[in-house]
Amino acid sequence: MDDLKFLLGGIFVAIIKNKEKSLNRKNNNSWFVEFIGILMCIAAIPVYAFFRNIYTSFVIILVAFAVIIHFSKKRKIYKAGIQGEKEIAKLLDSLNNRYLVYNDIVIGGKERGAQIDHLVLSPYGIFCIETKNMKGVIMGKEEDREWTQIKGVQGGKNYEKKFYNPCKQSAGHANAVKNILRHSDFINTPVYSIVTFSSNKNTNLKVQVHSTPVIKSDKLIDFINKKKEIFISDDKLRRIENIIDKQIC
Repeated sequence: MDDLKFLLGGIFVAIIKNKEKSLNRKNNNSWFVEFIGILMCIAAIPVYAFFRNIYTSFVIILVAFAVIIHFSKKRKIYKAGIQGEKEIAKLLDSLNNRYLVYNDIVIGGKERGAQIDHLVLSPYGIFCIETKNMKGVIMGKEEDREWTQIKGVQGGKNYEKKFYNPCKQSAGHANAVKNILRHSDFINTPVYSIVTFSSNKNTNLKVQVHSTPVIKSDKLIDFINKKKEIFISDDKLRRIENIIDKQIC
């Protein structure tokens, strides 16, 4: 096990294996591309001064503004995702030291690997948690490809957005973990997929699910703590930990 165990008020808390980095990396990359766009706008001035070609300068500025706007929107999405993942990571900190917590990891390869928001290993099973920091009404069925977010905006109009079904996301991540643990020793290891949304009072879940729980973040720890049947021995848990560590990109 890790040497990250520490005592808080006499109670061992969860072992944190990985800090958030995937979304932060994407956010930083988007900022860098935005910066390139700004440089392109500046570069349009000497281009015009040297070539006296207003058309070329206009095209450069137009492309630069398109890049800046596109990646600015992406950074807002990443920022909300980072905030949501930090909220869940803080909650998972409160679990006891029988739980190992990985935050924001990629397993199975950088290009086509599974980006898992939170992975929790325990004697009671493995928990794959997909986090969504979204407000408004969330509508969808577990078998749908896409779900819908509806929220009010200024002027009384509703904003509607389609997004990929998070149940399918979480189930895909759980399958990726099962694939890594396909060795016969781990074939019966329970892997639970969970989807959690922000516990914000403005989040209203109107979803129909049957196999993947969809809950608000304030219910997550209770859900995990209800799993009390031991399936994984300490030795197997250490072996699973080593396998996951080697798979992280």
